[in-house]
Amino acid sequence: MGVRLAVVLISLALTSSVLAKEVFLSVTGKANGFFSDVRIFNPSYTKDITVNAQYLPAGNGNNTSAAVVPLVIAKRTMKVYDDAVQSMFGRTGAVELGAIRLTSDDDFAATQRVYADARESHQRGTLGQFVQGLDVSTALAKGVILQLKSGQATLGNFRTNWGGANPNTTVANVAFKLYDRDNQLLGTTNLTFQPYGVFSPTNIVNFFGVSNANAERLTDAWISFESDAPLFLYCSVVDNGAVDQTFVAAVQDTGVAPSQPQVKTVSVSGSAGNFAISGPALTRGDQVRFIVTGTEGVHGFRLFDPDGNILITLDPLSETPQERTITLEKSGDYPYICTRTTCSTEHNTMNGELEVR
Repeated sequence: MGVRLAVVLISLALTSSVLAKEVFLSVTGKANGFFSDVRIFNPSYTKDITVNAQYLPAGNGNNTSAAVVPLVIAKRTMKVYDDAVQSMFGRTGAVELGAIRLTSDDDFAATQRVYADARESHQRGTLGQFVQGLDVSTALAKGVILQLKSGQATLGNFRTNWGGANPNTTVANVAFKLYDRDNQLLGTTNLTFQPYGVFSPTNIVNFFGVSNANAERLTDAWISFESDAPLFLYCSVVDNGAVDQTFVAAVQDTGVAPSQPQVKTVSVSGSAGNFAISGPALTRGDQVRFIVTGTEGVHGFRLFDPDGNILITLDPLSETPQERTITLEKSGDYPYICTRTTCSTEHNTMNGELEVR
């Protein structure tokens, strides 16, 4: 009987631990006419619940000691918190930006709307963007944020802000990469998130140091990231004219880089008036082994990168294969020529380009 009772007690303890819920609203606050409203729903038919709320200020500080505010949510009701940082936490500053951590021993749901309130200028407020409270188990260590928009900060254009929260009690180190719609890398940066640290929305053009000349290339940009701990990351696309926003959450990146670089092979055979080239499609970043031979006269082979820099020179060619392995660092057209101007009367046709996407 004693053993059975012990088993029951252990089972109840485990069940209680499993049912405990931790949810993050990764962006909240008010600044420059923007406000955040929060809604919390209690699905229980039988009991009121307590949800513990913590405001985690932006600035990437260590927020593990943030004060806890208990919120009582009656059974089968949705609790309304307009201007959440003030109504939930009593913060009355003109600028309050951060994230909200919600925990409870019971189940609950939380959502948020971030909007621009233009009523002071006798205009209607914007619909804003809706942000779902995310369970801590859905944080991502590797992900992408897609379909972003950015350009000059003028009417008729868009800007994209990014932000995030670290739901861990330890430091998280993350690497970011920004790509344009043609998948060209525009910028990289590394950040260290402090425990429960929060970054408030920051324009990606400034964050990645993209020049104004390249800003228009961000019409359909995307961001990839990898972290040593799971994070909540997002982007917010803002209409510069209407100041309405679209919330873009990160999605998981399931790609796994090969443990060893895969080497592609390209065969090049020079003969009078022609280079015969065969091999797979080439992509920027590929490591490529060129196997080069020559027949019907004495020829040479030279390959350039898209900027005109010489990558390979083999002179003279023979039927004995010669090999060179290089990494294609850039996308574009890689010109090649025969270096022997007296190889044949058809020398002028011995040139072409390799396309690297």
